[in-house]
Amino acid sequence: MSGPETVASAPPMMDDQTADGSGSLLYDIVYDIISSPVNLALVGIISFLLYKISKSRQPPATLPPPPPELPRLRRDFTVAELKHYDGTQPDGRVLTAVNGNVYDVTKGKAFYGPGGPYAVFGGRDASRGLATFQITSMGSDEYDDLSDLNSHEMESMREWEMQFKEKYYLVGRLLKPGEKPTNYSDEDEDTPTDSSDVRKRTAAAAKAAEGSTASTGAPSSHEAEKKSTDSVKEGGGGGGGGGDATPKPEADKPKAE
Repeated sequence: MSGPETVASAPPMMDDQTADGSGSLLYDIVYDIISSPVNLALVGIISFLLYKISKSRQPPATLPPPPPELPRLRRDFTVAELKHYDGTQPDGRVLTAVNGNVYDVTKGKAFYGPGGPYAVFGGRDASRGLATFQITSMGSDEYDDLSDLNSHEMESMREWEMQFKEKYYLVGRLLKPGEKPTNYSDEDEDTPTDSSDVRKRTAAAAKAAEGSTASTGAPSSHEAEKKSTDSVKEGGGGGGGGGDATPKPEADKPKAE
């Protein structure tokens, strides 16, 4: 009877040996990894690659839809009316006045809206603040005629105004006390005031002026320049000293009609 009992108890002894062997092998692997800097670096790289692969398979996060674009606004404002457009109203529109003109700066709400670095200009006349580089306080809520600004401050304000004209839409004028608002037509509402349209209108006017000058027989600037160059060549060409090679600007200007 002792024989069978011995045979039956043999397998559990083998399982214990196998478990001890597996534990020893795992221990050896872990020890080899942590004992070698190269192995640690490889494990880190492999872990990073696996993380990137798993991250790329995840669906991208959906961004919230952009807010709807506000309809164009075309009208004049008094100082009191302008104060209501500081970005805190339900539509979030932000208007700012510079040098007597009101601009829609809603697309720059991060700067001129509530919490922005220039939020003090929202719904206000920013002319004096831009001219004097003082943005901490806008002073009085009354109409500011800017009559006490010096020439340097006025020039600074006009430079800011040019930037506003290039970036934002012109809404209307900032009305003086007692001044009546302008009745803008529907065509004016769709007319942007960006620099591209200004350049187009300027180019069209220049082209029309050039055509008018050509029809009246007056030389164009290109023709005058060519004649001036030819006269320089004729005066300086032949060897030396026979004529004045300096073009005379007054003779090259087209005469005003």
